Amino acid sequence: LSVPKASGADVVLALLEGQGRAAAWAKGHRLPPYARTPLVIWSCWLADDLSRLPAHDRRAYVATMRHADLVTHLAESETGILLDSGFSAEQLFAVTYGAAKDFYTPDPAAAQDLDIVAVGQDRGRDYRTLVEAVRGTGLKVDVWCKPGNLDGLDLPANVTVHAPVDHVTYRDALRRAKGVAVPTVELAYPTGSSVTLEAASCGACVVTSSTRSMREYVTDGATGRLVDVGDVDGWRHTLAALLGDAGERARLGAAARARVEERNNTRFMWHELAGVLRDRGVVK
Repeated sequence: LSVPKASGADVVLALLEGQGRAAAWAKGHRLPPYARTPLVIWSCWLADDLSRLPAHDRRAYVATMRHADLVTHLAESETGILLDSGFSAEQLFAVTYGAAKDFYTPDPAAAQDLDIVAVGQDRGRDYRTLVEAVRGTGLKVDVWCKPGNLDGLDLPANVTVHAPVDHVTYRDALRRAKGVAVPTVELAYPTGSSVTLEAASCGACVVTSSTRSMREYVTDGATGRLVDVGDVDGWRHTLAALLGDAGERARLGAAARARVEERNNTRFMWHELAGVLRDRGVVK
């Protein structure tokens, strides 16, 4: 637990659940400087984690986290799980998650020499469906992930695997992609949201799984394409159709970038959160 050096802070912002739970415990035990300082927990996996815990452990987890003044989460679809777990509506806020739009920018000069780019290493990735969708086709896929994400998969020759890279190389891959695929399983939190928004911010044509939470991030046919979870034929058809239609890819990419510029960006997210903290009286 990292204790702020200055006790005169207006608010303690804990990024992610682990840090948030520790800070909430300290606040609940009236330890300075947490005891009298408003605490905001910016969470990512909280709803999904809670949905996997036994009832007793879930109650204990929430009993600690309830000492926070505000807990944010990344999709409206998570709210019901958090309420059922014991949080109050006044304590929760579904923040508008956003990409760093001034870093993840389109590059008209980038050579679109990669057919399909897939990036990500969290527990929600469904590379099995993507691999089966492109098996036996001329679709070429470049995947950046951890080896564990591909355990048990028989990769065809048209799938090239790369180790994780730095953020600049990652951005370049998004810019070079004709299409960015984000295949996932259905989880409570919006798994795949970071890559989806960062690709959109680069003006890429994004295809992602149609999970409940990701439908809050992508509008099918308007800012990207959504394919049913685990639908191998749907993924194959959608990717092949987009690779054969440069105009449609450009239209979807431009619309996705516009949505990030308008709303799904980090500046909007933090200004929105600051307004909520004032409106709810967490800070003056």
